[in-house]
Amino acid sequence: MMLEAIAARASVRSYKPAEVSDEDVQTILEAALHAPSANNARPWHIVVVRNEDKRRQLSRVHQWAGFCADSPVVLAFCAEESKSPHWWIEDLSAAVENALIQATALELGACWGGVRGGGPGHAMRSEEHVRQVLDIPDGIRVLALVSLGHPDRPPHPQASGPMENVHYESW
Repeated sequence: MMLEAIAARASVRSYKPAEVSDEDVQTILEAALHAPSANNARPWHIVVVRNEDKRRQLSRVHQWAGFCADSPVVLAFCAEESKSPHWWIEDLSAAVENALIQATALELGACWGGVRGGGPGHAMRSEEHVRQVLDIPDGIRVLALVSLGHPDRPPHPQASGPMENVHYESW
């Protein structure tokens, strides 16, 4: 059941050195690319990074991305902003979430590392860092890095948010 995979999902930042199979990566990519997209624009591009040196460089995008160095695979979620100038963030966010849930269903660990946030100037520096490491062309925005791997210990998913935060018809 899908809810089980959603409930089991947890951010995994520590991985075994075992490789992630090409088949598993392909399945995760397919899940990501089945995400909804505003006006069916599908602006996404995903860069699959297995190269150890590039993963190490990506881990230095900001202080919270260190886990990228030790994961066997990093996915860089990017968008052609001109295809969806108002909705590329939402489109990519849906794709990232699909990838995270699919990784969980495959019993892999994954962690979403944001690239856009961090305060004034930080986001552009982070995007530029990823753009340089991965040779991403101008006009392509970078939203997130997602690490993938076999967890080195059992993940600890969080409980769902409180149902008191759900409102019907009005606040």
